[in-house]
Amino acid sequence: MLKPLLTTATLSLFTLSGFAGENAAPSSHMVYNDASFDGDILINEVRVPKNGEAMYTYYEALGWGGKAGGYAGIQAHPKAHNYIFSIWDHKEHTAPIKAVYHGPGTLTENFGGEGTGLKSWNFELGWDTDVWYTLVSRCWPVDDHTLYGYWVRSSKSNEWTHMVTMDVATKGAYFKGGNDSFIEDWLETGKKARTTHIRNGWKRKPTGEWHAFGKARYSVNSWDLVEGKRSFNFKTNWNGGVAKDKTGEFYFMTSGGADTQATATNPSSHSIKRSETKPGYAPAKILSASAKSAEGNTVNIEWKLDPKSAPQFSIEIAAKNKAGTVVLEKLISSPHTRSVTLELPKGMAASSLSFEIRCRDIFDNESKMVKAK
Repeated sequence: MLKPLLTTATLSLFTLSGFAGENAAPSSHMVYNDASFDGDILINEVRVPKNGEAMYTYYEALGWGGKAGGYAGIQAHPKAHNYIFSIWDHKEHTAPIKAVYHGPGTLTENFGGEGTGLKSWNFELGWDTDVWYTLVSRCWPVDDHTLYGYWVRSSKSNEWTHMVTMDVATKGAYFKGGNDSFIEDWLETGKKARTTHIRNGWKRKPTGEWHAFGKARYSVNSWDLVEGKRSFNFKTNWNGGVAKDKTGEFYFMTSGGADTQATATNPSSHSIKRSETKPGYAPAKILSASAKSAEGNTVNIEWKLDPKSAPQFSIEIAAKNKAGTVVLEKLISSPHTRSVTLELPKGMAASSLSFEIRCRDIFDNESKMVKAK
């Protein structure tokens, strides 16, 4: 797997210090039953139990292929608990991948190694063990490009954070599956067991139909388990399948640790019965909106959303005269935009108009219409 946060110098230091060898916890995967169709939204919830945290571990929850293949997850990194989102370059891209939005604390940088592309990481937001985190990525077309947004929700605070939006210079770069979750020890620390929990996964078809991840294929990288390879000394110390606690059923993978024993085969199939027809996150809610006259024949519209409601995908603004007739409409498909300046028709003053605003969230639910004051 790609190790986007390790530099060549760092890897050399680890090798000289004796870390390179056969002591990595086995890399393991949970691949879901969505390989037969493309998607424009991917969702998974990930949790690291307290006894499953191990330094130098990547707990990946979203992994996809296609013309903008990439992955997203959380890491136990020496610097801090980290969120990561990366997209690989592809021969059909007509320009380098770039970030058009950075959330608070998010950094981006080009990567190399097992492919090239653009990576983002965020050490400031943080994550805790024994807490579920919802990871969502949505892609959408803009002219002849495809944009990819990445959002995170903590079940501890119930708040959403928009982490990054990346611009990929190619058309129709949908998520291709099956979506892959994995667990990886990138620094040969297999003596410590690490565990990831995954649940409530979804993929949405471009037509709007939702598909729940009710089945998954668990596997361990068998080529790493043979003598001379990175996981040989922990070749039998892995496990995966379905478990249950008071929150319900979830997929799990455990890797490394001298006491870890398999109850599943490599590979093996697992399932969780899903009765929902779509994700159940609270739809977008606009807390306030304002409209103020600006220079010339313009008006500034600003709005705030409830961070505990689903994140914004687009905003619709309507200007009405005193008779209630719509004289101007504006649709803004920009998840991070929270203000806009509108140019009014000639001879029309902002004081003679009322302004209404409605949000469509990243799951395409609509908020209530709110009047700007």
